[in-house]
Amino acid sequence: MKPKHPEEQEIPFRLREIMQSREAMKRLGQGKRKAAEKKQQQKPKSKGDIPVPRFRRGKGESERSYICRMEQEVQHVLFLTENQLQREPEREDTAPEKSQRKKEFQKKKLEKARKKKEEKKADMLEKSLFQDTVAFGEVVTQPPTITSRPRGRGPAEQ
Repeated sequence: MKPKHPEEQEIPFRLREIMQSREAMKRLGQGKRKAAEKKQQQKPKSKGDIPVPRFRRGKGESERSYICRMEQEVQHVLFLTENQLQREPEREDTAPEKSQRKKEFQKKKLEKARKKKEEKKADMLEKSLFQDTVAFGEVVTQPPTITSRPRGRGPAEQ
């Protein structure tokens, strides 16, 4: 839609959104802002890390059921830590050597690709030999005549 007044333009939605978020950041106190930044910049967890449970008593949850739930979660975390694979971050991981069969297969694959490329090149060369370059505006008055003789037979008979 055209603007109602050509001199006045509406602020785009995205720009308005950015301005609102800036205002919200200014309204936050220093401590709250730091906490918000910390949440955003939490360190990335590695694949094998076990998440640390955060306990908070729910509304209407009795103290006994809360303690039971905490116990269950703690037992679960203990079970996971006992059955976790042993990690050694200081040891350098070396890439396992490729097996002999795999190497041979790779060589065959490369050789096949190279042969295919050469065949394609030969085909293109052969195709270019059979092509006739015709100048623009050249006119043909009669079909081409066969000048070569057939193999195995004597002279060509007309």
